[in-house]
Amino acid sequence: MKRRDFLKFGGMALGAAGAAGLPLTVRATMDQDYESAILAEKPVYRPDGWKGARVNYLEYPGGSFDINNPRQADLNGCASLGSSTIVGPIARRREIEGGFKRFDTGYYGDPAELRKKAGAQYYSPMGDALVFGARATGTEAMVDGTPRADKLPIPDPVTMARHIKDMAMFLGADDCGIGVLPIQAIYTHQTATYEEMRNGVPRAQEKEIVNTHPFAIVMLYNQDFKTTTMASNGYDGGTFGSRRAYLYNGIMSDVLARYIRNFGYEARSHHNENYQVMVTPILIAAGMGELSRVGDCVLHPYLGYNYKAAVVTTNMPLMPDRPIEFGVQEFCRVCKKCAQLCPSKAISMETEREPYNGYLKYPLDAQACTIFRRTNPEGYGCGRCAVVCPWSSKEESWFHYLGSYLSSMKNSALNRLIVQMDDICGYGSEVATELKSWIGFTSVGRV
Repeated sequence: MKRRDFLKFGGMALGAAGAAGLPLTVRATMDQDYESAILAEKPVYRPDGWKGARVNYLEYPGGSFDINNPRQADLNGCASLGSSTIVGPIARRREIEGGFKRFDTGYYGDPAELRKKAGAQYYSPMGDALVFGARATGTEAMVDGTPRADKLPIPDPVTMARHIKDMAMFLGADDCGIGVLPIQAIYTHQTATYEEMRNGVPRAQEKEIVNTHPFAIVMLYNQDFKTTTMASNGYDGGTFGSRRAYLYNGIMSDVLARYIRNFGYEARSHHNENYQVMVTPILIAAGMGELSRVGDCVLHPYLGYNYKAAVVTTNMPLMPDRPIEFGVQEFCRVCKKCAQLCPSKAISMETEREPYNGYLKYPLDAQACTIFRRTNPEGYGCGRCAVVCPWSSKEESWFHYLGSYLSSMKNSALNRLIVQMDDICGYGSEVATELKSWIGFTSVGRV
């Protein structure tokens, strides 16, 4: 028996002993008849359910939803968004307040000087090629447009929502959710897009955003775990998967938005090349995961952090999903692996969450994270949190599904056991050595 197989069987025995008296059936738990029926019927959308995670469905953003009068959700005055506790007023933000926008506009200092100081000298031929393709998806003609003048007939919102999800999966998404769009998720102002900068608009110039769409469709694209393991090791492999995900997210969301406009409804795509919304609260609203220890990152039940997301906002009548919870708050409270292994020490080791812009969340040093990712001398970017998180799908197996199920039980002792088994099995230390032959970068002076 191989070492890893032996450890898996040992882990199963320990898990069973530690969870004595608890049901260990590996299945997707649904507490809503509608969700169960849709999951059983849909031919493409998430055919394997939640892959072991024990998922519960929470109330809609804003507390309620009326399909006959769909509108955006105002989170102010609400007690929570999904499993994220709201403790005060939530302000809308400007896009330029994000870490990468601040870096690019010189908020943290001159970008060239920061890279020089850190010793960053790598250029990625493959990364540049992927960005070249992605840039074309961010023009205004691609992300938005005029809907068909006369609306085409469509089925009821439940059926149409299922069809839209199937369409997203057909286009290449690894998961898809539909949420009520929170008002606070819409940026107040957007910085110049790459298209605008090519036309002479300064990078930091802002324009006001107006968006009245009540729904947000979220598509997730798996970054590919193998390439993620190559982040920060001198091969820049993490960037390959990340930038490929941005490329395909742009294509998928642009096509889906155009598809919806062809029926006569408004639809705009939002992705890495042209954002007008904050993705994090939309992911939660659309039932794609929970806010986690990694600051503003949403943990998905089986992709973990190993994905990139794109959004399509629309006024097409759709039945939205509800936010979910599967034990992330309790698990992150115990685990802390991402914080312990973060190269920039940007992730908090604190046990309790803190208030930030109205939410209770773990603090993140966005400046430290951003500067490290932009100036990393071991390859452009980073991805250690996605690699080491026990929730990341490192393999398709009953063993991993069992771990996901047990991690959803909100049991501190079980959570500690899962973290220990994750370490014993060597998860989080993988490096896809077979991909090191890829020409990931050219070091200045060492072509």
